[in-house]
Amino acid sequence: MTRRRRLLVAATLAVALCAGYLSITTRHRLDHGNSWWHGADAESRTEGPTTEVRFAFDPGRQITFGATIRNPGPWPVTITGIAVGDGPADQHVFTIARLAVNHAEEATAALFDPATATPFRSTTVPAGTQLPVFVAITIPDAEMAPGDGLFFDDLAVDYAVLGLPRHQRVPMGFRLLVHSESGYVPVS
Repeated sequence: MTRRRRLLVAATLAVALCAGYLSITTRHRLDHGNSWWHGADAESRTEGPTTEVRFAFDPGRQITFGATIRNPGPWPVTITGIAVGDGPADQHVFTIARLAVNHAEEATAALFDPATATPFRSTTVPAGTQLPVFVAITIPDAEMAPGDGLFFDDLAVDYAVLGLPRHQRVPMGFRLLVHSESGYVPVS
């Protein structure tokens, strides 16, 4: 085999490996886990396939909820950031006041325990497991019409799979609603 032919075979193999790596890592998606949590200051209700967790609108108050982020595999991922919004900063309605996690011991053992939750840091989630996350958000001082509400149903997650950084909006498995029965007009 000539030197030129060996170089061509090596280059073709390198391109195929790079294409395979990119294909595997860019197709890897996270999903919501099998559980969620809210405190006594919220109510939940399910209508058809949609579950809604409802909090009362009270500007400046912090509310806490929990959601699980599931790594369906086949590779471990390192979650490096979690946010409530991933659009332009001037369009963010909620701000995160606290982000904490409980580490699951096995694939189905998602436990929400506020007393043992630790502050969120970059963490690895093995294939087939989920990460229970507590998110405390601050209700904004925003004008609300009677019966209106602010809602979202996913988390913006930054993670790395096989070393490649990724960003994805991960569904929470429920819709969070901050509802105002009587409306609200901020004091100027």
